[in-house]
Amino acid sequence: MKRIYLMRHGKAEDGFDKSDFERDLQSKGIKKTEKIAHFLLEKKAHPQLILASMAFRTLQTAELIRKTLELPKQIIQEEKNLYLASSNSMLNALFAVDDNIDELLLVGHNPGISSLATYLSDSDIDWMSTSSVIAVDLNIDHWTDIPDASKKLLYYIKPSDL
Repeated sequence: MKRIYLMRHGKAEDGFDKSDFERDLQSKGIKKTEKIAHFLLEKKAHPQLILASMAFRTLQTAELIRKTLELPKQIIQEEKNLYLASSNSMLNALFAVDDNIDELLLVGHNPGISSLATYLSDSDIDWMSTSSVIAVDLNIDHWTDIPDASKKLLYYIKPSDL
């Protein structure tokens, strides 16, 4: 059994003077991400690995979750290929995860993260809002078996739900 959390990064600044890649979280984005982080703490989430796009806002989101869950710093793995990635690119990143990892969090961007959430949850998750997260149990032993997995959506939560 594997468990995956998919999370969209927190609300970022407009970035008129920065590239999209360099945009930081707004204070509102930090607060909403912290709300989700505390929700995950209450749900006893304990990812062994956090895959995150290398964009500043996704790394900041991942770090807020890591700190709240009191996980080691080295748990965050920065993935250049997750920046604005398609759901297929994200799936390829999941296929490469070591099978010793049973619980992981992937922090990414729309539209890819929403498409992957829809696929993994067998639900219609059209557009994940910033800082929202889903948790899905996959009845598999190997990450490469995701396409054939029976899947169970545990929750889909937005900061506005808390």
